[in-house]
Amino acid sequence: MSAAAELLLETARRGELHHAILCHGPSAAALREVSVGIAKTLNCLNRTAGDDCTACQRIERRMHPDIHFIEVTGERKMISVDQIREIVAAATLRPYEGRNKVFIIDPANALSVGGSNSLLKTLEEPASDTTFILLTRSPDLLLPTIRSRCQMIFVGGEVETNDALAASIVAGLTRFSDERDTAALLGIASVIASQEEVSDAVALLGKVLCDAVAGRFPLSIEQAKLLAAADATTAAIRWLGVNADARMLVEQALAELVT
Repeated sequence: MSAAAELLLETARRGELHHAILCHGPSAAALREVSVGIAKTLNCLNRTAGDDCTACQRIERRMHPDIHFIEVTGERKMISVDQIREIVAAATLRPYEGRNKVFIIDPANALSVGGSNSLLKTLEEPASDTTFILLTRSPDLLLPTIRSRCQMIFVGGEVETNDALAASIVAGLTRFSDERDTAALLGIASVIASQEEVSDAVALLGKVLCDAVAGRFPLSIEQAKLLAAADATTAAIRWLGVNADARMLVEQALAELVT
């Protein structure tokens, strides 16, 4: 766990944690780990930063009645207004058995506009025994009104990598760099669109493009074009949330390397 994450847990242990925090960073796994760690710290029976007490065990198994995970369900791409209305109502109740109710929204960038608006007042004036934890790898995708009501905390960690996919992306970029063959870029888009977790694959593309800018592998492509393509992957992740065509989005992002 990163130093920032450990400091966050210690702040929670002392009872000084802000009522609404926005944890962001490159690793979805690290964000989830710290959110569960906060929930344990706020409700640990031994008042530690999380141990093996029965409360911490139940939180780990997602069986604690005061810890709520709000996530994208089924085939949906967004967290619905109804899901948010449910937690807004639950936030007005006292904890069932713990010291603190915790609502973990993962990923927060999947909040619909209606869901975000429904959450605003509760984020601004929550009950004293309630904590909201919003997780995202891309805080810029959240409404400014949501961000302004939260304390933003960067949580370190590496992007989860699919080595085979990363190698395929690098190979395609190298081919385009050496031969200016746009079919190589179309091939990258096709491979990414075929992944089960498309948003993670697009995020990995962005990381590879940033690695190229940093000179971690040689490409004869202008840095400005690499950066423009990396920026376009962030926009692509946003549009994936509204069921846009993944392949087309990646092709548009990679087109920045050509223009």
